[in-house]
Amino acid sequence: MPSQIEEIKQRLDLVDLIKEYIQLKPAGLNFKARCPFHNEKTPSFMVSPEKQIWHCFGCGSGGDHFEFIKKLEGIEFVEALRILADKAGVKLDYHNPEVHSRRTKLLDLCDAAASFWQQKLKTDKEAELVRKYLAGRGVADQTIDDFILGYSPDSWDETIKHLQNKGYSLLEIGQAGLSVIGKQGKPFDRFRGRLIFPIRNVHGQTVGFGARKMKEDDQGGKYVNSPQTEFYNKSDILYNLDQAKAEIKRLDYVILVEGYMDVLACHQAGTKNVVAVSGTSLTQGQINILKRYTENVMIAFDADVAGTLANLRGIDLAWRAGLNVKVIHLPAGQDPDDLIRQDKDQWRELVLKSENFMDYIFAVTLAGLDLTRVDHKKKAAQQLLKVISQLGDEVETAHFVQKLAGDLAIAEEPLRSKLMEIKSKNTGSQSTGPAGQAAPLTKTINHEEVLGERLLVLLFKFPGQIGVISQKIDPEFLGQPWLEEVYKKLIIYYNKNQSFDFKTFISEFPKERENFLNKLALLAEADELADDPVVLKQEFGLLVLRIKQNHRDKKTKILIQQIAQAEREHNHEKMNQLSQDYSQLISQSIE
Repeated sequence: MPSQIEEIKQRLDLVDLIKEYIQLKPAGLNFKARCPFHNEKTPSFMVSPEKQIWHCFGCGSGGDHFEFIKKLEGIEFVEALRILADKAGVKLDYHNPEVHSRRTKLLDLCDAAASFWQQKLKTDKEAELVRKYLAGRGVADQTIDDFILGYSPDSWDETIKHLQNKGYSLLEIGQAGLSVIGKQGKPFDRFRGRLIFPIRNVHGQTVGFGARKMKEDDQGGKYVNSPQTEFYNKSDILYNLDQAKAEIKRLDYVILVEGYMDVLACHQAGTKNVVAVSGTSLTQGQINILKRYTENVMIAFDADVAGTLANLRGIDLAWRAGLNVKVIHLPAGQDPDDLIRQDKDQWRELVLKSENFMDYIFAVTLAGLDLTRVDHKKKAAQQLLKVISQLGDEVETAHFVQKLAGDLAIAEEPLRSKLMEIKSKNTGSQSTGPAGQAAPLTKTINHEEVLGERLLVLLFKFPGQIGVISQKIDPEFLGQPWLEEVYKKLIIYYNKNQSFDFKTFISEFPKERENFLNKLALLAEADELADDPVVLKQEFGLLVLRIKQNHRDKKTKILIQQIAQAEREHNHEKMNQLSQDYSQLISQSIE
């Protein structure tokens, strides 16, 4: 197994892998980005092409290919291994029980169900109604294949029996969300006689299903979806993101639609950067996922829904997360699917003419009001100030307050007062920071750690200095056990090899030390100190002096405390000895 892990890492360049998920920018020898694991304005996420490691200096997370995928997707190593093996084209040894975990088996089960239903749609006589429906909606055969559309038989247990024949247990079928327990305790198929839309995660793994009813006598809802499972949470899924992500990155914007058919229609019309949300609400999880690919979002909901976009749950989260939100203004009574089937060119034109979300909300809100009437002005102010209060940018806030005052032909001051009142209420009801996240705790700076880390960073960058520095700085001078450990091993390693190779050196440490060492390595690569004898002598000399001074100050403080304790205990012999130690210590030169 270790050889397969190394083979995967050798085949997959870490920079290319991470670029699939977030936007990296060159930063000297490395690449940087805003961290996908916490909210930040200044990029502190670094990737080293040479060492094939990543580290965030903001939240402290870091690691290799596997750690990135594990943390990004919230999955265990086995599933990350499978995802990366697929990307690398490495065939895993599935006889190894560690590879085929329970979770991966359930994902295989979902794939098996999707394949079964896809075949039913293509060949089953019973599915003729569905085939006619899709043809009537203009869905091409290629699109059916691209989205693995299927048909679930109108039977109580045909799907269950098929999956059992494939080797899956009733328990596993239930855990995947494909069966329901009846009143008599017997399981039956969750989806019966329906058009099936497989729902895939960003890696293209089938994690759930949407099912549209096809018969009038079906007593269920128009759409029935998979329940939440250990790998399917609709709040963290965007339909079609697996196919759309490359185009989203290329165009640097994403179009959000409501339904599966809207996505299919857009896909056929050549608009490939489209994903669907569940209903009309954006969740924080979906926003975090979108931010990996773009900061520009267009909303294309039908006109009836768009009219209430001011109350669209999640837009405030999108703003706070720094997303630029626009609206594609669809004709009344039409959704993207309707419009595209009627006039593809008009759809493309409306995409190009998308409006700033706030401008659109102003237009929609004010359109039905008589602004010569005071009560209508008051209503407009209440509705629009509520939306303005959600803006995270002060310049935008000032702009739209000024715009509202102009549109209503009133002074700005009363609007600002009302806005402050609304914001005060909002603040009072929230205990979290931006985007619903708790405010970060301020970390106390430990100067001993700072000095020790700086020394190790410079020695990583200039290993030729290790011999000289080891004669001047004892390991105990660094003060922290993990710093002492790295420093000791670095001296031993260099004395033995007379050279420094990071990959070989890091292999001598336990797994829990890798993140810290990766951080030091990235800092060393990013350091701009010149490889000049005079410069190095000055920089190392000053650092050695500060470390020695810090070590002496620490020992002095301890001695003073011990002398005071001996005095309280009236231990004069101990006091005299400690006082001599103190005098000797402060008289020593630290040069």
